[in-house]
Amino acid sequence: MAFALFLVLLATGFSMHLNQAQDFPGRCSCPNSIKFLKGNISDFQVLEKRPACDQTELIITVNRPGNATEEVCVNPLGRLAKAFFRCWERINKDEKRKMECIERKRRAE
Repeated sequence: MAFALFLVLLATGFSMHLNQAQDFPGRCSCPNSIKFLKGNISDFQVLEKRPACDQTELIITVNRPGNATEEVCVNPLGRLAKAFFRCWERINKDEKRKMECIERKRRAE
């Protein structure tokens, strides 16, 4: 009985170790990004630095013709991303106020 309990604990520990090993440094959500973006922005998502990725990422949702949407990764070093990051900080990362950043971008165009 004690041996069976030991095996269960060993298997649990091993599976937890494997689960943690899947989080490799340098794995970001945006392997490729663009600097410029044309289109009607409907949403954006800021992915802060995390153990799996050493940079802050910006994913913008753009409305395309025919009611299609497309998620686009924007270069975090570009002017567009920096403007969204500043706005994101200004609104204290409040998801409910994201439209303020989108409207600010529309007025700037």
